[in-house]
Amino acid sequence: MTSFRGAALCSWIPWILSITSPWCIQLIHGFHGFHGSFARRVELHVHLDGSMDSTDLFDICKNRGLELPGIGVPQSSSDVKHFVEGFSGWHRFDAVNEILGGDVKSIQLAAEAFVGFQAKSGVQYTEVRYDPVRLSHSKLANMSISEEDAVRAVQEGLRVGSVRHQVAVYQILCAMRGSSPQQCFNTANLALKLSSQDMGGVVGLDLAGDETDFPNAAYIDCMRHAKHAGLNVTVHSGEFNTTQADDVRSAVFSMHADRVGHGYAAAQDPQLLIELRQRGVHLEACPNSALRHGPWALKAIKSFKNQVLFGLNTDDPAPLFGNTTAEADEAIVEGLNFSREDIHGAYEAAFRARFGARDVTSLMTSLAEGASLHV
Repeated sequence: MTSFRGAALCSWIPWILSITSPWCIQLIHGFHGFHGSFARRVELHVHLDGSMDSTDLFDICKNRGLELPGIGVPQSSSDVKHFVEGFSGWHRFDAVNEILGGDVKSIQLAAEAFVGFQAKSGVQYTEVRYDPVRLSHSKLANMSISEEDAVRAVQEGLRVGSVRHQVAVYQILCAMRGSSPQQCFNTANLALKLSSQDMGGVVGLDLAGDETDFPNAAYIDCMRHAKHAGLNVTVHSGEFNTTQADDVRSAVFSMHADRVGHGYAAAQDPQLLIELRQRGVHLEACPNSALRHGPWALKAIKSFKNQVLFGLNTDDPAPLFGNTTAEADEAIVEGLNFSREDIHGAYEAAFRARFGARDVTSLMTSLAEGASLHV
């Protein structure tokens, strides 16, 4: 476990004492018995670039002295919003990474801002994912750093944010569909090298991106390699209406995924749902993005209740993307006849499926030790 040094402990004594608070007790007891509209949330599927709002991006632009094409030096967050919204589809994520990428300080600030966003949403445990290749460079700034430096910068930002906002947070590296299988292996090996249960550390590998044009087959060997080497594995699969239950099946039984991002296509096959439950596979449902995919995806989430292990996640919550919050996503599933107990159960299932510290006592100790980190 990391030993933190820095600012005096005194100012953090009230927080350390608060580890006997109801929130801490809820964590220690696996969330049993927590109730009401102020329940603490657990989020396992959220993208770093998809969580950046225009205000945070504007601050980073100012710090870097960036000039945006067609705009010049941005004068307000509205200028940044206009720049990012000039891109469509997957390219909007590229625009965000152009602002963040290739600079250690900017990446740290983005990671810390992410933790602050999660804290405002009432999220107490979270895992954030991103592509370290994309985050390591910026053509806009004409700067680049190593992928390892990018990952370490994210960890530092998450660690500082966890202390400041009292949120337990880890990271997952994304290998990207559309990249070569060798690049997938490279990202898997980077995750293995930097794997850590320290706060903010790398705790798993994801396969993300366009599964319609770049299906699972090319990446099976890579994900198997990651799993056999000891990494936790999650795979975006079964998200789009062009996907099939067999895509989810291959993610689990061929790629050996511990969790599946979205997984809505699994609902096409009742037998697969039974097998997922038996295998203990957790589905990372994202209600707001499912709503945008169409009624079939929401129907799938409804079918998950009482059949499979699943959680609730915001995916890409920033206004530039999904424009949602954990509370708004809860409202969506309430519209699917989910009770508050069902929602609490989903958060409990997510907590049990976490890739971060398995021993909750150690997790809490890590947070308490983080109180002496200079922020």
